[in-house]
Amino acid sequence: MQQKGENMANSFRSIGLIARSTSVIGNQLFQRDDLQNNQFIYLMRIFENPGITQTELANQLHVDRSTCLRTVRKLIEHHYVARQSDAANKKLRPLVATDKGRAIYPELEAYEQHILAIGTHGLSAGEQLILEELLGKVAANVQDYQLTQD
Repeated sequence: MQQKGENMANSFRSIGLIARSTSVIGNQLFQRDDLQNNQFIYLMRIFENPGITQTELANQLHVDRSTCLRTVRKLIEHHYVARQSDAANKKLRPLVATDKGRAIYPELEAYEQHILAIGTHGLSAGEQLILEELLGKVAANVQDYQLTQD
């Protein structure tokens, strides 16, 4: 018989498996578009938040600044993203999706919706709401802990 702690460990392992699997599938799917190493996730967030700064993007994705910088540079190099100038603050260089980035977004969003549908297949609407609520709480707890470690 499994104990409570063992069940929780398996739940966290399941979260990791979901994250890795969806990342691998997305990387394979968008490799033909030169979007690798989770660049498609960054592009989605930039598209959804026009004018986001690189620091805000790193915070939103919970990655370190150097990882975010490398990924943004590659997105710029492949013409998916551009840096703008901020008239009020010359130090800020907000990020926006280019025409190429905007053109591929519907495919990225369709992938996200498809993965969500696969992942929640067989769950009732109520179960989906409970899952969303519980995962939100777990994510907030982990994020709060992470902030105490920095």
